[in-house]
Amino acid sequence: MQSETHKLGIATVSLGWHRSHTIERKLDSIAKQGYLGVEIYHPDLVSFADQSSLTHLQAASKIGDLCRGIGVQVIALQPLFDFAGVLTPLETRLDSARQYVRLARALGAYMIQVPSTFEPNSTGDERIIVEELRALADIGTEESPDSPGSGIVSFAYEALAWGIHHATLDDAIRIVKLVDRANFGLCLDTYHVIARVWADPHSSSAGTGIIPGGSAALKATLQRFMEQCPVEKMFYLQLSDAERLEQPLSPGHPGYKPEWAHWDATMHWCVWGRLFPLETEHGAYFPMDEILVLWLKGKQWKGWVSMEIFHRDMVKESVGPEILAERGYKSWLKVKDRIGLA
Repeated sequence: MQSETHKLGIATVSLGWHRSHTIERKLDSIAKQGYLGVEIYHPDLVSFADQSSLTHLQAASKIGDLCRGIGVQVIALQPLFDFAGVLTPLETRLDSARQYVRLARALGAYMIQVPSTFEPNSTGDERIIVEELRALADIGTEESPDSPGSGIVSFAYEALAWGIHHATLDDAIRIVKLVDRANFGLCLDTYHVIARVWADPHSSSAGTGIIPGGSAALKATLQRFMEQCPVEKMFYLQLSDAERLEQPLSPGHPGYKPEWAHWDATMHWCVWGRLFPLETEHGAYFPMDEILVLWLKGKQWKGWVSMEIFHRDMVKESVGPEILAERGYKSWLKVKDRIGLA
């Protein structure tokens, strides 16, 4: 059952990471479970192209056809990583972005997700970052004669909890306002907001799992969001929770990646133990109620809600698209019941 005001989707990356978890299986499970939309994970598109001996553009067109055939809309192509502020030539990055725009149009998607930069070798100068993001947004309005589709492509900016220069919801709102383009707005993700200001990945089962002052910080963050974020800048939502850690996520933890040592522990946690909202049976413990009420009801926002999960067990063949699609849908039903969503 869908909400009268929200359309439910899920990301292909959240439907399994084993080689047997093909995009065809993922799309089939999405349709059978009753989702209306899907975010296409760019590496899934590349894998499909390689396996099918297609160019990336041909693969995007084929995936778009598959989605239309099963009545599932492509919400977005994601992610376009490390675009703004990195020190490679801007025109090189814009050329790559144009390829993403062509792929999005071939998919039948008119949105691309753009996370905040986490490349250490980058500038935090917001003047430069804003100008580069404006240039990116303007690409979405260009007509491309070699693209199979046309129409404006929008960009949904997401502040990653481990972003080098921009990691909070406040940062994301400020950047979107400064860019000031109609086709540049927000991808709002519960994990990144809560993990940054409330949760403590350095805690253990003996601790609270909460940063000192975290509850007050989260409340203040959400209050500022209600006051400062225009509803028209909410492009789509991603909902996820996280697993309570048994031991601090630091060197020695099985989820700690030494090659990621210079990034915040929320990055390690992201691929170790993210869960669908309210999956307490799997260890979920984030305080979801207030953020869900504000995002889904308080702003009177209508649009896409995408369920998201990243978890170490998703590399297992047995934890496949069918199981994960069902879990995501059950999570959405829990959310609706929890906050009284019609």
